[in-house]
Amino acid sequence: MDSAQDSIGVVVLEPNKQLLDKLCACAQRVWGKYEVLPRQTGKELALAAQNLTAGLVIVRASFQRSSTLIQSTLLDMYAAGAQILIVQDTPFRVSESSWVTVAGIHFLPDRANDEQLHDLLTMTLVRHCMPQLNKLI
Repeated sequence: MDSAQDSIGVVVLEPNKQLLDKLCACAQRVWGKYEVLPRQTGKELALAAQNLTAGLVIVRASFQRSSTLIQSTLLDMYAAGAQILIVQDTPFRVSESSWVTVAGIHFLPDRANDEQLHDLLTMTLVRHCMPQLNKLI
């Protein structure tokens, strides 16, 4: 496969239609393209991870929706260079008010506003273009 054909910008895993629409609209504006995989499709994510290179994966952190397959696939994608954006909707947030980034893993509180989401997606695009910024120093 040609590298342009087996590479995508953003993968969104989210079953909630309202949040999915918001995430996809913002990803489209910032990254220009995205792929949607509903959260319950761990097998589809694993297959996509084997065949595609993703720049960013957006997933909501929720204990009820976590699965071992999705967790291991996200780790594999991160190891292959993808950034992970975790929308936090659990009681134990890294930050309540703004996003936090640690070496290519980004935490966004579910109470974040549209401007914060846009800013974070813009920063992830810059980091995608300059992958050395995703490594721990």
